[in-house]
Amino acid sequence: MRSLIRFLLKFKTLFFFIILEVLSLVMIVNCNQFQRVHFLSSSNIVVGSLYNFTSKISDYVSLGSVNQALVEESAELKRQNANLRSQIDRLRYDSTYTVRNDFATEKHFMFRTARVVHSFANLKDNYLTIDKGTSDGIRTGMGVVNEKGVVGIVCDVSGHFSIVMPILNSRAKINAKVASKSNVGTIMWNGHDARYAKLKEVPQYIPVEIGDTIKSSSNSAVFPEDIMIGTVTHIERLNNDFYSIDVKLSVDFRNIKYVDIIEFRLDDEMTELERKEETK
Repeated sequence: MRSLIRFLLKFKTLFFFIILEVLSLVMIVNCNQFQRVHFLSSSNIVVGSLYNFTSKISDYVSLGSVNQALVEESAELKRQNANLRSQIDRLRYDSTYTVRNDFATEKHFMFRTARVVHSFANLKDNYLTIDKGTSDGIRTGMGVVNEKGVVGIVCDVSGHFSIVMPILNSRAKINAKVASKSNVGTIMWNGHDARYAKLKEVPQYIPVEIGDTIKSSSNSAVFPEDIMIGTVTHIERLNNDFYSIDVKLSVDFRNIKYVDIIEFRLDDEMTELERKEETK
């Protein structure tokens, strides 16, 4: 406190002079119209320059967040552009997608499109790798089709990829039927030719002819009914009252670019109801 008093006493003349100068300036501005106008004009210029300077500083400081927002917006636009390109490419490759998707929707199924990133068609147990996984809602057991017909079933899933067990796998068994017939058989691969599979467990009292269409049956929650599988090329009557039927597959497994993973929207409801029935 004493230091402050000594400081004020030491510079009292200067402070007194400054106070008188300020009072003089105020009186001149208040009492003279001309000076007041010039003072206000000058003060506006000074204040405007100060505001402009502080605004530039603020803009400079916020450049980091602005750049980050632009980077995120650019990334989002690139993602949307890639999705649009993929959809356009898909529609060029598969003109029946929209019709097939509408059909599946009516049957309480939903399609998720994926790109095939790796595939085999010349092994005993072939498989496909697709670029959709659990982060896209894919689960094991979902059916997989393309524009030509039934492809297979999802058998393994990671965050961003899935493995599909196609018809061309010795472990694959898919419920099928002769078109227009309600009886169900099983499609199994013959293990040799990627173009053909076997339709088994079809009784001989069912009329089957070469050229008949084989489609997915209604006895499954994996595929919608009547998805194309192939056509009958050879029929053999076995001694056990069943046919052995050769089927030329509609899907060209050596040239698959896109597939659709099918989700049965009522699967949880159906499973829960069946579980309740089993526990009775």
